[in-house]
Amino acid sequence: METEMKRGFQLYRQGDLYYLQSPLLADCSPVVHAFSTRVGGCSEGAMASLNTAFHTGDEYSCVRENRRRFLEPWGFHPDEVVAAVQVHGVKIYQVCAADRGRGARPQSFLGEGDALVTAVPDLPLTGYAADCLLLFFAAPDVPAVALAHSGWRGTLQNMAPAVVADLRLRFGADPAAMLVALSPGICGRCYTVDRTVAQGFIEAGWRGEPYLWAAPTGRFHLNLAAIIEQQLRHAGIRAGHLAGCNWCTSCHPELFYSYRREKGHTGRMMGLIALRGDLLAGEADKS
Repeated sequence: METEMKRGFQLYRQGDLYYLQSPLLADCSPVVHAFSTRVGGCSEGAMASLNTAFHTGDEYSCVRENRRRFLEPWGFHPDEVVAAVQVHGVKIYQVCAADRGRGARPQSFLGEGDALVTAVPDLPLTGYAADCLLLFFAAPDVPAVALAHSGWRGTLQNMAPAVVADLRLRFGADPAAMLVALSPGICGRCYTVDRTVAQGFIEAGWRGEPYLWAAPTGRFHLNLAAIIEQQLRHAGIRAGHLAGCNWCTSCHPELFYSYRREKGHTGRMMGLIALRGDLLAGEADKS
């Protein structure tokens, strides 16, 4: 029962702000994390209301204010966030203290890349999505955290196992001790791809339900979350340490932006993960 309870992000409310957290990661005391919804911001029109991404065409002042509203409950300021330019690849950045704020404004981002890892306390890693999945990693034995963005290209290129391997090689983290939670993302029923994309997944061994199956339209249903979960298990993540995706961004327009549902003109949710220095100090005091 405990494992089932932890198998996905849960929805919470604080004032006008709606956000999600994974109980699996919330139980890991040095880690602070959250995934935003589209509710509780100041943006208007297609971006209504809590758009957190600059590249969507939204007003700069609205994005900054939306970020402030989302980050404030976790003790962070918009000027502190770190982000890369997500390009649907598998490049991983190790983020150091000097990178603080690289992602706080347009043109300030780290280079192109889709995953961030760090062992630096109080350094907020962020990612942005509106159908693709964000993968939240905690390595409590180091401690270290990571945040990765995985759409179909990243999933096909094994983004999730690459982050597991990076945490192990870079910091000595044990995959058996890692905790991983998958953000809301588009479900396999809502997400279809053409034959060319499907063929890549078939050649990689992901043919048949629940991974990839034919649609009546001649396209193919693709379940990214199911594939990523299997990739993580093959990479050494224990079943009880993995919280799967239990929210579809396309099925819930009241809560989430969806790039495919809105045909490309929409906002983005933000994922946040960090190590809290005060909580780390508390853990050290107990030992």
